[in-house]
Amino acid sequence: MLEKFRMRDESFSQVIKRLLESKTDIMKLAGAWKKIPDSEPAIEVVEKVVKKIHEEEREKIDLL
Repeated sequence: MLEKFRMRDESFSQVIKRLLESKTDIMKLAGAWKKIPDSEPAIEVVEKVVKKIHEEEREKIDLL
């Protein structure tokens, strides 16, 4: 799923960051996971990436 949003030489973490920073109405995404027959692996990847993003942001805050 993330592959179609991924730009050349962009990591999946960068894709998620870019998408989260966009002005897209999150309500348009409601229920999107239900359309994917086996979404569990994708959800696990997203959770790991989001956790990593939060950890990186926390480290930046600690440095300030």
